[in-house]
Amino acid sequence: MREFQPDRNMLLNIVLVVEGLLLLIATVWCYLGNILLAPVLVPRGQDFAIGAAIGIALVMTSVFIYAVSHLLEKSLSKKYASPFLSMKEIALKEVAPLFKNSTFPDIVIIALVSGFCEEVFFRGALQMDFNLWIASFIFGMFHMPTFRYLTYGAWAMAAGVLFGVTLESTHSLWAPITAHVLNNFVVILFMRYGPIEKFASTGEENGGSSGK
Repeated sequence: MREFQPDRNMLLNIVLVVEGLLLLIATVWCYLGNILLAPVLVPRGQDFAIGAAIGIALVMTSVFIYAVSHLLEKSLSKKYASPFLSMKEIALKEVAPLFKNSTFPDIVIIALVSGFCEEVFFRGALQMDFNLWIASFIFGMFHMPTFRYLTYGAWAMAAGVLFGVTLESTHSLWAPITAHVLNNFVVILFMRYGPIEKFASTGEENGGSSGK
């Protein structure tokens, strides 16, 4: 992933194509499988509120996991380095560079499109045809391009379970869609405009001092 650094337009096009394909597949899947999405797509204010609360909680959980990853990275000896990328490494070295040239409208579009299309596919088609666990597992695999990203895949799987439970509790896709969109929006916004470079340089300084 690190070697592949698409420019702003390419990144936006990739997101639109991939998410558009997921939505198309979900539509055909539901049509052929007689899966009715209309009842779970009725908008209700409470579902948006529940989704917003879950999205904020997910962002806070991500911050906590990042902090734990940072502390473990500082405390563990380099000779015990894991073959898997830590959540901190994924955030700083893999994800943040992808959005370094993204504009605010780009981030809004990416968050809306990814949150909506992925929830319709994974929670709408997949979970309603199979079950929460299968949908969550495949959701985790979807976010794990190689085995080195196991930590991110595990986090995505856990988030998928949370989204799935939200769907089953509210009987509405809008709650997990709202949570997914809000999480993506806040995280990407921070990656683009937050002090991510300061965190990266701090991490490098700490790594350099520990090696002396």
